[in-house]
Amino acid sequence: MTLRNKTSPTRICVGVMLHPDEANEAYTAAHAIAGFQLADIAFGVLVRNGILPKSVAERLLKQAIAANRTRDPANQAAAELLAVVLQTLSKFHRPTRQ
Repeated sequence: MTLRNKTSPTRICVGVMLHPDEANEAYTAAHAIAGFQLADIAFGVLVRNGILPKSVAERLLKQAIAANRTRDPANQAAAELLAVVLQTLSKFHRPTRQ
C-alpha cells in the first residue's frame, strides 16, 4: 500500500513484514502454482493442436511426477499439481474430423 504525504509529494510505503521462512514458503508456493498453470496450458495446447501426441505428454508428466515425489515436500506438492495436469490431459479426446 502506498500513501502520499499531504505536505510532500514523496511516497510513504506501508507494508507487511514477513518472517524469512514465511516469505520463502510463499515464494515456493507461488512458483509451484505458476509452474502448474504453465504445464496445464502448455500440455493442453500442444496435445490439442496435434503437436505432441497425448501418449508422449502423459509419459513426460508421469516421469516428472515420479522425479518430484522422491524429493522434499515442496517438490511433492509440485508432483501433486502435475498429477492434476495428467488427469486433465487423460480426459482429453481430440475431436475426429469429418
